[in-house]
Amino acid sequence: MTIFTTPTAHLVRVYKLLIDTYGEPKNEPDYDPLGGLVGTILSQHTTDINSERAYQQLRAIFPTWEEVRDAPTDQVAEAIRSGGSANIKAPRIKNTLHTLTEWQQSQGGSKSLSDFLYDELTRYSPEEAWHYLRSIPGVGPKTAACVLMFDMDLPVMPIDTGTSRCRSSR
Repeated sequence: MTIFTTPTAHLVRVYKLLIDTYGEPKNEPDYDPLGGLVGTILSQHTTDINSERAYQQLRAIFPTWEEVRDAPTDQVAEAIRSGGSANIKAPRIKNTLHTLTEWQQSQGGSKSLSDFLYDELTRYSPEEAWHYLRSIPGVGPKTAACVLMFDMDLPVMPIDTGTSRCRSSR
């Protein structure tokens, strides 16, 4: 299945109707794709309240992503425990941060991980940026699309597996 397609005439009409009815969406991205990526990982299989609480606790204990990367996994898990599945999410987050560190070091970079990921994503088209995020182990298609849409303000639509299944069955 192709993930990136040109919108059909029908979808363009639906989009225009939604804009005419409700106005332009008010998404004000913070252009922090790494924060968005970690936040999206934390949001999996929990409520918004719990994932936000876990994110805030993580950032209070570890102010930089480098500190999260370098912290023992059990300490990261304890920081995000309120979000649920902490023993699964903590290693995922740390693996993501280690992967980005390896990529940055292979380029000889010394920026913060947040700046590195932002700069990497701005080099690409939306589709290429999506593939870049998908190449991080554990980052699925919806997570990548959420980061690009909400944190980079790119024209990408996250599709969950149920919607994708419905689309594929037609």
